[in-house]
Amino acid sequence: MINFFKKIRKKLLSKNKFSSYLIYAIGEIVLVVIGILIALQINNWNEYKKKEQYELSLLNEMKKNLKADIRDIEINIKFNERSIKSTNIILRSFKNNIPYNDSLNKHYGKVPQVPKFLMSENAYNSMNNEGIRIIKNDSLRDAITYHYEAKTSFLKEWNNSEWNNQMQDHRTLYRKFFKKFDFWNDLVPNNYEELSKDKEYINYLNNRIGWLTPTVRMYKGAIKSSENLINLIDTELQKRENN
Repeated sequence: MINFFKKIRKKLLSKNKFSSYLIYAIGEIVLVVIGILIALQINNWNEYKKKEQYELSLLNEMKKNLKADIRDIEINIKFNERSIKSTNIILRSFKNNIPYNDSLNKHYGKVPQVPKFLMSENAYNSMNNEGIRIIKNDSLRDAITYHYEAKTSFLKEWNNSEWNNQMQDHRTLYRKFFKKFDFWNDLVPNNYEELSKDKEYINYLNNRIGWLTPTVRMYKGAIKSSENLINLIDTELQKRENN
């Protein structure tokens, strides 16, 4: 092709047809510019497709992250509901002056159990590193931001606060009232009669219920938010697949 244009150029120059050569030269420049623009367009298209594929891979990874979060939260809810149940059993035994029996020991051990909310944020962190606007759908992008920056962010802070408080209680209150520091198993009180009337421990039990009850509600809200976000991601992926 290059040799072809060279021959035309030489022919025009040899015939001293400057005006024709000028028109030819302009045409050649136009063709070069068009070629460059086409190459740039192809390059931009390739970059666009790469970003689109990366966006879809992040959305698929986020689905997996959200499903992992739901499984983790469901386990945490079971722990918290079990703690509430055991706390109520202990409080009733105190209120009704039920004599000590070792069947209560397992409940003493369940009250302070604190599951850690291990949130999966790999996809969301990658989105932020790339730029959250890699998610082209405005509504989906807003839903993702709200879920991670508002809904679950507050839950993480709440869980961390509970974790820190319980670690402090383990170091102080439980070592004070129980014979061994092993809250994953049965705990044996130093003196049941004194424990059943101790205001510090009774207040602690009531506070546990007051703390864990809204925690369970927040966990269930986070599950609902995760499920809604999964549905939005599925809708977006299905739309892309059909286009």
